[in-house]
Amino acid sequence: MSVRRMVRLLAIGLFVSWMPAAIAQSATGSTVVAGKARFEFLTASLVRMEYAPSGHFADAPTAVVQRRDWPAVAVHASHEQAWLVLATDAVTLRYRQGGGPFSADNLEVIWHGPGGRVRWHPGQVDDRNLGGLTYSLDDLRTANVPADTRDSPVGIVIPGIGVPLRKAAPGLLSRSGWALIDDSRTPLWNVRTQWIEPRPDAAGQDWYLFTYAGDYRGVLRDYAQLCGAIPMVPRDVFGPWVTDFNFEYFPGTAEAARPDFLRYDQQALQDEVTRLRGYGIPFDTLVLDFAWHNYGWDGGYDWSPLVPRPQPFIDWLHARGIKLALNDHPGYANTKESILSFSDTHAPQVLKDLGRPLPPRPSFDMDVAGHWRFAPDPHDLGLDRHWFAPGFDDGHWKPIRTDLAWQAQGWPDYRGPGWYRTRVRLPDHLPAHLYLYLGEVAQDYRLFVDGTEVQHSHVPWPRRLTTADIAPYAKAGQANVIALRVVPGKRGGGILRGPVALRDVPPPERIAFDLSDRHQADVFMRDLHLPLMRQGVDLWWVDGGSGAAGMPGLDPQMWTNKVFYDDARKTTGERPFILGRYGGWGSERYPGFFTGDTWSEWPVLAYEVAFTARGGNVGVPYISHDIGGFHGGRIDFDLYARWIEFGTFSPILRMHSAHANPREGNLRMPWVYGDKGVALMRKYFTLREQLIPYLYTQAWLAHRDTMPILRPLYLAWPALDESYRHPYEYLFGGSMLVAPVLAPGGNVTVWLPPGAWIDFFTGKRYAGGSSFSARYAVDEIPVFVREGAIVPEQAPSPYSEARPLDPLIVNVYGRGQGRFELYEDDGHSLAYERGAYALTPIAHTTGIDGSQELVVGPTRGHFAGQQAARSYELRLHMADRPASMRVEGKPFADWRWDATGNVAVVRLSRQDVRRPVTVRWLRGTAAPVASNTAAMAQVPRIAL
Repeated sequence: MSVRRMVRLLAIGLFVSWMPAAIAQSATGSTVVAGKARFEFLTASLVRMEYAPSGHFADAPTAVVQRRDWPAVAVHASHEQAWLVLATDAVTLRYRQGGGPFSADNLEVIWHGPGGRVRWHPGQVDDRNLGGLTYSLDDLRTANVPADTRDSPVGIVIPGIGVPLRKAAPGLLSRSGWALIDDSRTPLWNVRTQWIEPRPDAAGQDWYLFTYAGDYRGVLRDYAQLCGAIPMVPRDVFGPWVTDFNFEYFPGTAEAARPDFLRYDQQALQDEVTRLRGYGIPFDTLVLDFAWHNYGWDGGYDWSPLVPRPQPFIDWLHARGIKLALNDHPGYANTKESILSFSDTHAPQVLKDLGRPLPPRPSFDMDVAGHWRFAPDPHDLGLDRHWFAPGFDDGHWKPIRTDLAWQAQGWPDYRGPGWYRTRVRLPDHLPAHLYLYLGEVAQDYRLFVDGTEVQHSHVPWPRRLTTADIAPYAKAGQANVIALRVVPGKRGGGILRGPVALRDVPPPERIAFDLSDRHQADVFMRDLHLPLMRQGVDLWWVDGGSGAAGMPGLDPQMWTNKVFYDDARKTTGERPFILGRYGGWGSERYPGFFTGDTWSEWPVLAYEVAFTARGGNVGVPYISHDIGGFHGGRIDFDLYARWIEFGTFSPILRMHSAHANPREGNLRMPWVYGDKGVALMRKYFTLREQLIPYLYTQAWLAHRDTMPILRPLYLAWPALDESYRHPYEYLFGGSMLVAPVLAPGGNVTVWLPPGAWIDFFTGKRYAGGSSFSARYAVDEIPVFVREGAIVPEQAPSPYSEARPLDPLIVNVYGRGQGRFELYEDDGHSLAYERGAYALTPIAHTTGIDGSQELVVGPTRGHFAGQQAARSYELRLHMADRPASMRVEGKPFADWRWDATGNVAVVRLSRQDVRRPVTVRWLRGTAAPVASNTAAMAQVPRIAL
């Protein structure tokens, strides 16, 4: 035991030694038990408050809270009449003994907050909280974008799964100086079984109260200590991503046989990749949406015939430095979806491992897909006129297929109800049950057999097979009339696909998984995902609705993300990355988070900017949007460009939409907009690749310090009111400020915080502490760097790991002081957890004589594949041409001045990274340096 810890424990003992015996005996370390209440001070300002009706408290970690071993905190305990009073040097907690479960009447916590004395009690609503994250932004459109960017979208029920998008829980950061995490129902971690289990005391309370004044960074660090740190992610996730295959493949359907459908295949994907690379557009990850699966939404882990040679395809991608991500739907809320089709080749093994028999084969199986007739019913007369009756004359009706919507068979514009009829002659002897199978009817229908309405099954999308037992209504040895009245939906109208059959067995119970069950989770990942990862699939896009875990108190999305993330780590032995929707507290341990299916509209883009910037408020730095929006075909080029520009300066740059299919092609590809689209994507995708050394260092800071990559301005200037008024601006790392253009026309008003700022692209100088308005061309975005800042880059490359970081490009902006510590490791392994990484300090100073100096290195630390030496390219963004240049104290003439960008370029040959490099230059003609010294004196900037 350390001397410091012994002193703290001694202090605790002295503080509680005079207390009444019943309480003094229940005080250990930083914990005080008062009857069925327990209070534990994890830090002087973070307190855990438990109430257990059974008197048994939870000491195990939970699915959310991981740490239970905290240093001792000095706690002063006393009594004030009926109140137990516990005080640290930061907070005072008061609890009315014997008061029962925590309430506003028996519990309060007091401390000195941002504006003075703060008094908190249970049930208190904080209207100054700076916001958290919702589960997703699915179906976000102009109509439901909230007026206050801190708020959640209004009135969304996620299409298909029918899940209301719940209001986001408050985040960790608040101008009131507090945040509460309620962990009362979260399952406990069983150390013996190494799995979770429900809490035995479901009526208990288990809360964590964070209190603070203005130290937002401290709150984020405490949270990471409590719930787990943000792991390092693979370096290549910072390169651009491209998505395709957003459609379903059902074998044997009419659509699957269409020539344009068959051409949208593996070769088309390779041609798309080749075309991008041919245009000089770099990217790192190809994501395949649902069409890689056979059997569509019914669930297939066999490759669809559109990818007939998956192994050569994966090898072809990897040879070009491209990672492959696959979309997966592990489960949905409010549906009976089968995760795995019984026709999939994996199904027998999965059923065996789940302890289930193979489904029985029908002994009676009659195909009734042919000989149907159709009539539209625009005036809805069919029911009154008994179009379902056996004697009705349908001779004038038109023949129709049962594998295509009627819109594709001669009624392209008809959206009213329609009728289907057929006559089926049945054998003389029928089974006891006779199930009519209809593979998919769009969207609602009523069923009639020989004039009698028959009830059929109803299953929510995406599982589409419906059945009805028509045995009580069918006539053996006779022709039976089957009629359907169909109301169309978004996918068209009619019987869209088979089977259309009569069978004597019902459909088997679906194959689905509860990933909170360890055995089921093991079967799911081992039988269905391991074979694909052995083929070379690099990462999973965990799509679907609300996750696939059913334990009480467990966030199903968070646990689903964990199962995928942990399995990838175990399978590969390397650091994983997934794309999953947000699963609440603890989600930071399983990056990243994608926001779902939004609409391609300007207000949606604006909301995404503010939403991403506040992701750090819940410890989530890796947020990915569908760049260009999901719902929206060929959008205006202005909107397309602005979304790409924002994506370049966001955590993950990923192109995606619903419009990547055989009918439309991929409408997020740049050539949709001709040369200007190609030029725009090439410019920003190239810039993104160049910024990876800067971004990867921000990833290290996210891991080490819980600092987000996109940072709201108030994270750096918490005492400045103005920093809370600009939710559409953010810091991109510690050195850059971004203010995306969020409306047509390019006009934007930018507020720059105190200090001097330089336009990242043009070098124009600005004084901070004020606003300005300007118009930016469609291929421009307002980005600024702090005077004196350092931004490292790498040379342009077709993908992030195409070549070693040689040369290291170091950008220095203007005068002043700057410091940057470049982080490097092998980019993919878990060795960083064991200290295998390197840090290279880079410092920029300006002397009182106007001279400037840049010192790079020496590098500290080691990792596999580390370069012993490298070259440097220094880009000094100055207002004036330097008068002279010296390297290692000696005159240096081999540099050039780029007058168009006001940049001095200094190239240095390869040298040992363990030795520092010093470059010194004298300024040329004096130039004014923009600043706002009064504002800077009043509002000190927190170093990030």
